[in-house]
Amino acid sequence: MQTVVLFLVFFGTTLVLFGAYVFANRRRLEATAALKARIGATTARSPTPILRDLRKSAVPMLDRVLTGRSFTVLIEVAIERAGLHWTVGEFTIASALLASMGLLAAQSFGVAASLAAATIGLVLPTFLLNVQRRRRVARIEEQLPEAIDMIVNAMRAGFSFQAAMKFVGEEMAAPIGEEFATFYEEQRLGLDVRDALLDLQERIDTLDIKMFVTSLLIQRETGGNLGEILTGLSTLIRDRAALRDQIDTLTAEPKLTGTALALLPLLAFAVIMILNRPMMQPMFDTETGRYTLMFAAGILTVGFLMIRRIARIDM
Repeated sequence: MQTVVLFLVFFGTTLVLFGAYVFANRRRLEATAALKARIGATTARSPTPILRDLRKSAVPMLDRVLTGRSFTVLIEVAIERAGLHWTVGEFTIASALLASMGLLAAQSFGVAASLAAATIGLVLPTFLLNVQRRRRVARIEEQLPEAIDMIVNAMRAGFSFQAAMKFVGEEMAAPIGEEFATFYEEQRLGLDVRDALLDLQERIDTLDIKMFVTSLLIQRETGGNLGEILTGLSTLIRDRAALRDQIDTLTAEPKLTGTALALLPLLAFAVIMILNRPMMQPMFDTETGRYTLMFAAGILTVGFLMIRRIARIDM
């Protein structure tokens, strides 16, 4: 507990010193910001850099460590699919910082608890990436039928496929508008349409997008009425979405049951702590009690995840 207090005091002191520095130098900082704004206004017509920033981190030493690593590529792909603007260095620093905080916070509960807390802090950014990616995928799957209909209508009005994709990228909201606009810019700058479509599929990586890209690639190879193909695909995606909603309705009860079973022991523990705290105090004061709490938390988490997995149907 003393280590945690010292840790909090250190960060609190750092923030106070930083705030005092900003307050004491506020006029000079405001003048510097105004000067930078004026310089930026006078150089607004200067050439814009078009080279992609390939650095993994703004910290040179960390950039050298991360460059060329296989796990760096996996992290970059995960960040891109989540639609976030993080760098690999920021992700790595956040994971290390959360792991350190968990290690310090659980130090008083023993070595096993410290390692468990550090592991949770280490994987927390990855968990947040997966949550953000699922939300983004759900939004894209919701927007895709409308986007396909817009492509078909634009082509029937006389636009080319590339122009129709640009139209969708400008008119549709994020995230699918951004992805279609990226496709248009890639092929406009010289990338082959096939490769640009495959990049679109790689960035999103959902079954609906795979069907969309596959339909376009097959039509480019074999010919046919692209409007009719996309219209049929739009209908199919809407039918799949309706079936997915029906499945979610049927599996809502087991999901709710799993959540209730996971929360019931926690609720019972909290009630006993309020009504008779001395009876539960040995769970925190003794090593056996702490290990029992960690074991109970572990099996409770595993059971909750198993129930959620059984109730989930992949389509």
